[in-house]
Amino acid sequence: MEEIYASSSFWIYENPEILRLVLLPNTRWQRLASTSTGYIASDLGDTYPQASGSSSSLLRPKALEFSGDMMIATAAVIKATGNTAIISENADLSENWCEYLKLNALYPRQQTTTDGVMTGVPSNNTNLALKEIIPLKAYANIPSNLGQDGPAYSNAAPNYAFQWQSVAEASVGFAASYGESGSWSMCYNLFVDKWSFKR
Repeated sequence: MEEIYASSSFWIYENPEILRLVLLPNTRWQRLASTSTGYIASDLGDTYPQASGSSSSLLRPKALEFSGDMMIATAAVIKATGNTAIISENADLSENWCEYLKLNALYPRQQTTTDGVMTGVPSNNTNLALKEIIPLKAYANIPSNLGQDGPAYSNAAPNYAFQWQSVAEASVGFAASYGESGSWSMCYNLFVDKWSFKR
């Protein structure tokens, strides 16, 4: 998922339909892989071209990270194309993923992140929390467009964002993790919010 997320802004600019097509098999696999977890599996499998599922998915290595990746990419595709089928055909999965984000976004605790390769596994990673708050607001508008109820997510997102600014603040900018005022984070996930959802 992280490779799809990393390239999603490019595809939204160049051809959002390609991003939608990339997400489709992943969404189909998630229906099989995440039924008992509530969060998104990391990938389709380790044995290309067979989509047999990754054994690492069961270890919950980046459950929040990948769930945020999927919801951001999906919401960006819908905003760019107007095609809501990817959500309407998988409404139960999407709701499960957003519930998982809503429960864990503001305080991600000690979840592994892509940045963890360089920083280890800090508690309450500032940039990870930011990535999980963004899709809550992005997703909130989608159920409303489908005649469903999205206020729980639209209310949570600004509330979390307000709290995040307070706990993430450092002496200069934002800390790498909550409470580490002497550290700093680039908070690059803000780019996706600005580029994909506020153009």
